[in-house]
Amino acid sequence: MTFSEVILGCSPFTLGYQFGHRSRLYELDFSNQPENILEVIDKAYELNVKNIMLKPNKDLEKAICMSEKNGNEWTVTAFSDCENIDDDLELFSDFNTKRVILSGEFIDRKIAESDYEAIIDYLNKVSDASFEGAIETRMPFKNLPLIKESSFVDEFKTIMIPLNFYGYMMDCNFFDGENRNLFSERVKSLNKDVIANRTLATGILQPQEAYDFLKNIDYIDAVCVAVANASEAEETFSIINRILE
Repeated sequence: MTFSEVILGCSPFTLGYQFGHRSRLYELDFSNQPENILEVIDKAYELNVKNIMLKPNKDLEKAICMSEKNGNEWTVTAFSDCENIDDDLELFSDFNTKRVILSGEFIDRKIAESDYEAIIDYLNKVSDASFEGAIETRMPFKNLPLIKESSFVDEFKTIMIPLNFYGYMMDCNFFDGENRNLFSERVKSLNKDVIANRTLATGILQPQEAYDFLKNIDYIDAVCVAVANASEAEETFSIINRILE
């Protein structure tokens, strides 16, 4: 069984660093222009994507509010970089937030420092705010075994990890057969709900080839995929919808 949940990613709207020179183009398209974000997210909603990633960003926040005024009932998967967690949680309470993901930068740093108590503390803050706790790791090969044996493993329900055909932005040299098997074992052993992101390898992969690969992965529950315009939304989510039929 492949994934059943689709989350609209927000990195183009929040000017994610991973897009290189395209981040500048996204800045021109979306910075101080929530109506342009609105066009994209409304198109995604039309294509049956009802869950959206929210990182604190005024333009994205405005666009979601505008979309809801258009009658779209978004479920929010929120994402905090943990620098201002209390403010973030207050913001997320203004939306129909299902879960809050603690960023991979924070999680991976705290794992490297063996500061598991900090992770537990932040997950408790999420739980106390009545949200489902989740974490991200950007180094799954290294950190999944450590997470499995950690003191915080029972404090979260969902983990977000990078996953794509090439292993791009994953902590491995080659995502070949041996590494794919190892990766599968490590993810399954954690026994958590899994969100796959970086699924298009920041645009290196075309949606059809990306999801022809992912449709055969049985250990992911959701995919998070970002699109930067309405035509990309049409192409990408039409392909995903055919897989989910």
